[in-house]
Amino acid sequence: MIPSLRVGAAPSPPQPARLIAVIVNRFCTTAGFTVSASGVPMAPPEPEPGASIHDPPVVRRPGDLADLRTVLRNWWSFPAVGFNAVLEMPVYKFEVTCPVSGEPTSSDDPPEEIGSIIVPNSIFAEPIRKDILYFTYWWHRGCMAGYQQDMQLFKWEWPGSNKKARSHKNIGKSRMGRRKAPGKYDGVFSIPQRPREWRQGELKRRVWKSLKMMLSAKFAQGEITVVDSFNVGTHKTRHVAAHLRRLLGRHCNSALLVHVGTSDVNDNFRWGTAHIAQVRREDVEGVSTYNLLKYRQIVITEQALHKLIAEINNYPKKASSRVITFAATSENFREEWAAKKQRLKDSELRQRDYFMEFKKWKWSQKLYGALKVPRFDPLAGFRVKDFSILEHPYSEMRGQRAKWQKFEQQEVYYDDEPIETDFNDPADVEETRCMLEHSEAAVIDLSVRNSEIFLQHRKDVQSLGEAMWSAKNTPNSYFVDLNDSPNYDFGGDDGDSEDEQEPQAFDDEGVHGQL
Repeated sequence: MIPSLRVGAAPSPPQPARLIAVIVNRFCTTAGFTVSASGVPMAPPEPEPGASIHDPPVVRRPGDLADLRTVLRNWWSFPAVGFNAVLEMPVYKFEVTCPVSGEPTSSDDPPEEIGSIIVPNSIFAEPIRKDILYFTYWWHRGCMAGYQQDMQLFKWEWPGSNKKARSHKNIGKSRMGRRKAPGKYDGVFSIPQRPREWRQGELKRRVWKSLKMMLSAKFAQGEITVVDSFNVGTHKTRHVAAHLRRLLGRHCNSALLVHVGTSDVNDNFRWGTAHIAQVRREDVEGVSTYNLLKYRQIVITEQALHKLIAEINNYPKKASSRVITFAATSENFREEWAAKKQRLKDSELRQRDYFMEFKKWKWSQKLYGALKVPRFDPLAGFRVKDFSILEHPYSEMRGQRAKWQKFEQQEVYYDDEPIETDFNDPADVEETRCMLEHSEAAVIDLSVRNSEIFLQHRKDVQSLGEAMWSAKNTPNSYFVDLNDSPNYDFGGDDGDSEDEQEPQAFDDEGVHGQL
């Protein structure tokens, strides 16, 4: 066979030589060498330096990535911005207007940068785990679906007869059983919809991790923008749209605007963004993995960014803003645990003992504390109840007052004309004694249940008690115990003399003295 010749080129080698060149090329390529066009092996080129965990610190802004080949090969463990990176986010001014006309500046002008913020790598430099984002996304979708009330019937619930619809003999048609079978015109659904709750349980730590992964993805894609605030001077929608177009460009299909609450946003901004399609305002508390996936661009204020970082770093914490402290274990915890396991292993009824031990504990759903907790809480049904004997329906003391309720301030009444007695003056004490003997208004009840003292000051209580005690020990004193005689009569007016007053007779349970 005559080999073909090409104009201006060397003749092609014969078939065996071409086969050898292919074999050498494959061998050299496998061995790490390259082959020139003439078949001569050459040294391999130096590989491009890839990213590693020992990379020097480098400042990266939103959209700056590490070696893309390394990131794609190790997507589950390698951050998109690389290790040891210093993440810097520029802060832009949201409202930029013309000083003469007051109209917003053109969208072709670059945004005005007024500063920058260094954000932590633990939030914006996480490896993007698409498997965790998948579970979290569908958990959010289930929470949004909530409880479904759609109700469809099974075949046995559908009204109608199960009788064979018609005979299939000698009619030239296919066999037919029940009319309500699935697939028939009057039939039912083979898999009917039933009421169900689409919300499922999800680990809080997974939701927490997925939020940081989405923030890292937005930083790596350059789809997060920090502005000073959303306080604008006009409520016009076209002005707010012009500001967003200047920051995000003309090809942005959706945006999520994140603010704190009232300090960095005003009513003009709320009214201006109320009717812009695919633009949603959200508080920091409402930022979730679903919202970050749904909207392309994220515009967040500086205050909202600080609060978002604080909320993520401080999770989980107690309601009192204290970091959770783990319970201290005993010194011989490992020895006790090993001895318990050995005792269960050496038991004759090992299967039963393991089963009884298994029923005592369950895995904890909390992010803190012990991994296993008691299955049944001994204080689950504990309720605080007042079992006072004074409130019991069959108690003899029902309706009475307790000892600590006998001398309360509301039982002390004030008199319009208080007794002013100086017990250091003997003449004043004698005048008070005479007044107690001849005055009908000075009636003192010493009972415990009806202790009513007609005084004005606390000092008068002590003064009147001393005067009462001295009057009681004095012959012909005016002293009445209302416990012994609830029904008594003073007998006579103030003007009657002692000779005109006649003593009254009482029963054995009456007053122990005469008036």
